[in-house]
Amino acid sequence: MRRKHSWNVMVLVLLISSLVLPAVPVQAADHPSLPSVLIVYDSLGMGTKHEGNVEALKRLLASFRVQVTAESVDSYTAGSLNNYSKLIEVRNRSDLLEEQSEFFKDLQSYQGDFLYIGERPRDKLAQMLGLQVQAVQKVADLSIGPFAEKSISVPYFFDSKQAEIRRYGTLKVQALGTSYPYAVQRGAYAYVPFMERDTLSEIAVSYVLKDWLQEDQKSHYFLVFKEIYPFSDLSLLERMSDELFEAGIPFIVSVHPVFNNTDYPAMKRYMNTLKYVQSRNGTVLVEAPVVASTIQDLDRSLYHQMEHFIDVLAQDGIVPLGMGTEMYWSYDEHYVSEGMAFFDSVILFPDARPIYKAKRNRSEAFPSSLYSVNPEFLKRYLADDRLIKPLPMDTAITFNFVEKESELESLVDGLKNSWITFEDYKTEAHSVKTETNELKSERGSLVLNGVNLGIQASHVETSSDYVYKQHGQKSFETWFTVQNKIFIVIIFITLVVFCGFLIIGYRMYKRKFYK
Repeated sequence: MRRKHSWNVMVLVLLISSLVLPAVPVQAADHPSLPSVLIVYDSLGMGTKHEGNVEALKRLLASFRVQVTAESVDSYTAGSLNNYSKLIEVRNRSDLLEEQSEFFKDLQSYQGDFLYIGERPRDKLAQMLGLQVQAVQKVADLSIGPFAEKSISVPYFFDSKQAEIRRYGTLKVQALGTSYPYAVQRGAYAYVPFMERDTLSEIAVSYVLKDWLQEDQKSHYFLVFKEIYPFSDLSLLERMSDELFEAGIPFIVSVHPVFNNTDYPAMKRYMNTLKYVQSRNGTVLVEAPVVASTIQDLDRSLYHQMEHFIDVLAQDGIVPLGMGTEMYWSYDEHYVSEGMAFFDSVILFPDARPIYKAKRNRSEAFPSSLYSVNPEFLKRYLADDRLIKPLPMDTAITFNFVEKESELESLVDGLKNSWITFEDYKTEAHSVKTETNELKSERGSLVLNGVNLGIQASHVETSSDYVYKQHGQKSFETWFTVQNKIFIVIIFITLVVFCGFLIIGYRMYKRKFYK
């Protein structure tokens, strides 16, 4: 038993090591050209309530399939604004003197679409939208769509008398007994007085963005499970797949890749489970490998490692349809060209621990990009439990995969009783290409190299009797064994003789002492 356990531990160590991402050379990626937006911000608001709002805005824009360039006022290069037809200005500071900045000079002649996020709108914007701003520090309740947040501090209220103006949400001030819009938009111009990360205002901005970007595509909810590894509880994953399939709930699993030891039984069990998940109307995505900040540069290529894992999946009849990763990957030349080049569909999770290799201020846009949101975040602001209409963008309700049966039961029961309708990811067009394989979805079907795949699969047991290290040919094994035994006997006899001399010497010394 102990020997078998030691082999299992060794397998886990080898698999874990293959999940870690080393540094690799850069190659070029090619994705279709998509609309672009320039974000200019005066501050990232570190240490204030505005901290993180620029990152949240960038992730929202990605879900609308927009390429984003983000830079501060200080780093802005004169003339850059001429390259963009859409501009978002984020104002997190009220004490910044900007009259001499290059951005302010270019802004005076800018004629493109303009969205302003901040307390004091530009004079031109206020005139175009007919804004009447009141600087009154009050507490208000924010509501938009099926969501509501109570008692938030609002320094400015505004309204507009223009008939063509489009209003978003409501700020209800109990102390004044009046209501104001959260944001307004008219044609190419829009104004949002404040945006804070992980609050309802983050979701509220998405309603404004959809109209301002003139996005008319229908949006959906998708159910996503991430943090799935070869050493996760695979039997629990199969059980969850069965229960969701029986409940008629389509789902997505974002699985961590394995770059080495792909012929080991542990890897085979991983592949068998993913194939079974796929047969239960589950969709497989490849999650970004773990990035270790302390790892040494190795003679490996992330591009070929990712390609190898995709090909291993394809060889077992598994069709991944996209990639799941933290957003900062799409702002890194290294990760975009090496790790994301195979995919036209992604889910961008919030950044937890960004570790850049070749950071840039421009994002990579994808034809399909889901906005990931924690289910607890939505529940926090739901006004009631009625049927929840989709958010303005395609949204992934994201769970970390459970570790206990009790957690699974609670999770599945909650999903069965939920009013959210989840869409099947396969009904939309997604494509993954390597040099060897082309994997895609067409109207709900999985296609591997032009062949429609059936989704039937059964539980397949993988034998644990496996030689993890092949034994080389042995020469003179018998002779060396006999030789070792002879040496052991000689050493033992020598120790006995030595002990005998010690005893004799001790007795002789003792007699001499008595005399």
